[in-house]
Amino acid sequence: MPFDVVEGDPDIRYGWYLRPSYEMSRAQAEMHDLLRRQFGLVCGGVFMPHATIKGFYRSDAPVAEMIAVYDRAVAGHHPFPIYNAGPVRFSPRSIVLDVNALPDGSPNEPLQSIHRDIWHAITPLVHPECDFTWTDSVLDRFHAHLTLVMADLDPRFQDEVFEFVEAAMPIGPSSFMAEYFHFFAFHSEDWSGKWWLTLEWQLLQSWKLAGETGA
Repeated sequence: MPFDVVEGDPDIRYGWYLRPSYEMSRAQAEMHDLLRRQFGLVCGGVFMPHATIKGFYRSDAPVAEMIAVYDRAVAGHHPFPIYNAGPVRFSPRSIVLDVNALPDGSPNEPLQSIHRDIWHAITPLVHPECDFTWTDSVLDRFHAHLTLVMADLDPRFQDEVFEFVEAAMPIGPSSFMAEYFHFFAFHSEDWSGKWWLTLEWQLLQSWKLAGETGA
């Protein structure tokens, strides 16, 4: 059963994400399933397929107020292409598909722009004691990615897991359009520990960018 999203509940977190295309979502989900079956890695697969724009944050604001903030922030943004540069090691415990830049390595400005607008729009509503926003998700460290493995990967096995992932290449299409963005609520019984073992989530709102395609 879906959990109750109680406004002001300190055990609720929120987030705003790019929803990949069907082809990309399917490829990411298939890798999550294979990594769970082969290596027992479950953390990446407890999420919906996504690229994080604004990750976990705590807020006491009403959900309707946050949705209104996002409505204003997405106004004027148009669909734009995302490019899949393949797997990279994001940390000793993380392997992701890098979707941050253009094929020549230069910044994907429409992606950076929507991230900046979303960040600046929602930050005033983030709780001052939010345990993710003020540490991991600082604005200038944004690097868009599709997570394959995170948190529960033992660094001793990263080389083998990365080799396994590389053998699956190509993972998903080389590019897809960024059109849909989703607002989620999350609940876990222990945000300070292995939160992914009890993570629940539900979709609160969806946006489809309209207008001319961006560069």
